[in-house]
Amino acid sequence: MRGLTGTFALMPLQDLVEFLARRKVSGSLTCERGTVRKTLLLVGGVAVGAASNDPREYLGQLLMNFGHITEEQLVKAFETQMETKIRLGKVLTMVGIVAPDVIRDTLAIKIRETLLDAYVWDSGVFHVDEAPAPTPDELAVQVPLADIAREAEFRTTAWQAFRSKFPTGTASLLVDEASIPQGLPPGSVDARLLQLARDGKTIDEVGLALHATDFYLYQRLYALHQQGVLTSAVPELESPGVPNPEEDPAQALAAAQCLHAELLDPPRIPRLRVDIREVRLMRLSAAEKYLLGRCDGTRDLRQIVQLAPLAEVEVLKSVKKFVDGRIVELA
Repeated sequence: MRGLTGTFALMPLQDLVEFLARRKVSGSLTCERGTVRKTLLLVGGVAVGAASNDPREYLGQLLMNFGHITEEQLVKAFETQMETKIRLGKVLTMVGIVAPDVIRDTLAIKIRETLLDAYVWDSGVFHVDEAPAPTPDELAVQVPLADIAREAEFRTTAWQAFRSKFPTGTASLLVDEASIPQGLPPGSVDARLLQLARDGKTIDEVGLALHATDFYLYQRLYALHQQGVLTSAVPELESPGVPNPEEDPAQALAAAQCLHAELLDPPRIPRLRVDIREVRLMRLSAAEKYLLGRCDGTRDLRQIVQLAPLAEVEVLKSVKKFVDGRIVELA
């Protein structure tokens, strides 16, 4: 299986996954589209690990989305990880913040989300290669490729239903307070989602605030819609998001290196230079609004990059834009 390479135009991902599962392949599967890169580690047709440069698929982001950790706990865990070089999941279990079974369950979700997100790609390339099997530990998980393939079939139908009720992420949400289920836990994902909707956030803004993957966000929106709790409002016009996911990888890398040297060496603390009421009148993308909300003088840029459900280059490009526009200053 060494060196199997192709494009999804010639071999769709669903066919590739079925092939790898049937052959019980061991090694790695890497999928790339533009600047997005995802890798699954396989042992006998079973996924045992995943890596992605999409921040929404990071373990820390998923744990925050499900309410298992806070931003403050994640910042401290990152500091410990940098000092000890121990994996994040292990750090969180060692200090007693998250139970091992929760980490294992979340890692299994991470594996699924990493591959399932690529099923909606309309282009891209893949590479399959042999690789040594990772040494299992107490947090090891196994997700059969056949299970992921079956879930992908379900999601195709689910997305059609989701988009029929919520066709665009730029729409805000209307809440029917009388239809909210009795006893909804205050700290649950649904409770947080409904509060963000009451605050006038768009769907895209809700997703960023919850650190949620697209599928999980729309799954919760649809479930609440079916209960009569949520409906989509008429979307407002919004400026384009940042950046373009199809940006040339070489250009993206060069831009990221320049911004990293300028803004993160050493990291500085961003603060708003304008009144928050002026910010509310600006035409900004959901990502830009999210980041301006983080420029409150409480965290440096490295911490903001670590916590944001956005790629590092997206964060730094936006902050650079804010600084150049005299909206934000760096201390």
